Amino acid sequence: MYKIFLVNLAADARSVVASAHNELRDVSPAALEALLRNFCEIDPIENAVADTEIRVQIRNESYLLRSENRHMILYDVHRRELPAQILTVEEAMRELDGTASAARTQAMLQARAEAGPVEVPAGPVLPVMAPPPAASRPRMFALSFTAALLLTVIGWLADSGPADDIPPGFEPADAGELDRVHASLTGVYLTGNEPGHHGIVVTGPGEMKLFELAAVEAPRFVYAGYRPGRIGARLCLATDQPGGLIQVAADGSLVYCGETYQRIP
Repeated sequence: MYKIFLVNLAADARSVVASAHNELRDVSPAALEALLRNFCEIDPIENAVADTEIRVQIRNESYLLRSENRHMILYDVHRRELPAQILTVEEAMRELDGTASAARTQAMLQARAEAGPVEVPAGPVLPVMAPPPAASRPRMFALSFTAALLLTVIGWLADSGPADDIPPGFEPADAGELDRVHASLTGVYLTGNEPGHHGIVVTGPGEMKLFELAAVEAPRFVYAGYRPGRIGARLCLATDQPGGLIQVAADGSLVYCGETYQRIP
């Protein structure tokens, strides 16, 4: 049985409910699968704006699931170094109930058994190096000290230089301005409504999603971070994406990679 947390979702995961946090206990596998299928059917733009997610606890494990393009994006909360997995609902259920992990372990053991014992080829016997004579030890110490000093200086120079993702002349917004800037930016921005047009969803402080509208399929989102600041008097957002800087126009639209993103009411 599963313990479920629905974030910004109705209790049946069929619709978005802003600021909702529903907790469900002793959820059966069939009921969880139904929730995931409902989650996949939510309108993708509405889903992105609300930043919805389903958190699942089973045994001593904890997972976070988001939906995109009728698939599940699964994160292992306790192993954040692992990349997210894009799965169908059936595949996500197998990850959650442990059958997928068991199958991977069984396949690995079977492959090892079929390969048989590993023979380590005999290599040449390397001569044992004698320690350097006492006369050469001061010279070796001096070389080691010089190398360590050079590495320290190089590291200091690297740390003291500007970060790669901060454009020249960019001044980060001060703490007193951040809340107001974040609140004013939150929303959906589009270059147009036709397939091939692009969109930006500012979901929260320092977080945004980039996407492209498709003819049939739901848009695929790229999660990004941003940092408000100014170049001169103009408000800008420094991002961690290849396009770099996003400019905030006087009318509230965003200019990114030569395209203008109009805010959607």
